[in-house]
Amino acid sequence: MGFTYFLPEPSLQHYIENIIIVNLNLNEDFVKEITIVPDYRSCLCFILDDKISVIEKGQRIERDNAIFASFHLFSTIMNLGQKHRAVCVQFKPIGWNSLMGNVPQNELLNNCYDAKLFLGSYTNTLTERLAETSTAAMQNHIIQSFLKERLSKLKMPSPFDKAINTFIQSSGKLSIEETASLSCLSLRQFERQCNYKIGVSPRMFGRLIRFSNAYKAKEQHPNMSWNKIAFHCGYFDHMHLIRDFKQFSGTTPSITEDEDHFRSFPYDRANNDFRLINSTLVKN
Repeated sequence: MGFTYFLPEPSLQHYIENIIIVNLNLNEDFVKEITIVPDYRSCLCFILDDKISVIEKGQRIERDNAIFASFHLFSTIMNLGQKHRAVCVQFKPIGWNSLMGNVPQNELLNNCYDAKLFLGSYTNTLTERLAETSTAAMQNHIIQSFLKERLSKLKMPSPFDKAINTFIQSSGKLSIEETASLSCLSLRQFERQCNYKIGVSPRMFGRLIRFSNAYKAKEQHPNMSWNKIAFHCGYFDHMHLIRDFKQFSGTTPSITEDEDHFRSFPYDRANNDFRLINSTLVKN
């Protein structure tokens, strides 16, 4: 029970960050209603038990069994139900745009969609196959086979795609001008490509990377001070970190640290079961 992470196969690694198998029986040991803070990666999720629901504009909305969640610029309150089983594909920033044949990402920002809008009737078949499979390893095999089939005809990564990957690896510290140069585009062309392929401007994307990295660093190293995290994640000072926390989480770093219901996707803090699997390597 818990979270199992599978690394994508080599042919998928340019597009996919992780395959995440979630298996939770929610009781007093885990917060059922959580606040998910923003992340710069989008996600395709197949919910296999108990539909999830979210709070939007004061109303509870039940999600579909298979959803695509674009990345959000604000936190989302989510109820996971009593038993939460899911298979999630966490995409790299240009991954979903590539998979779906260049769907403009700025039109999908801050929303969740029924996966049928993108995958058609095969969505139900895929969800049923995943639900009927009892092991995480087989679920991973099913979803990666599907992804390889969808991505097999794609062209090689473009200079823009490679430049964005370099920008992420720098934790958003590489300047916009340098990143545009790596992409072989003018600054204006690069900004247009960012809005189309990623969904936001390069500067907003850099802020989201830094915020996400800072939040995950605190989850993984709860004893590390916010000042030290701010320095390592590329913030000028602590006040810049606070500004981004207020924009993206709606509150301050100290409050997100104290309140257990604040989580990053996939809502696994340091004390939860963690396994990263690549071939036969398993860490408990």
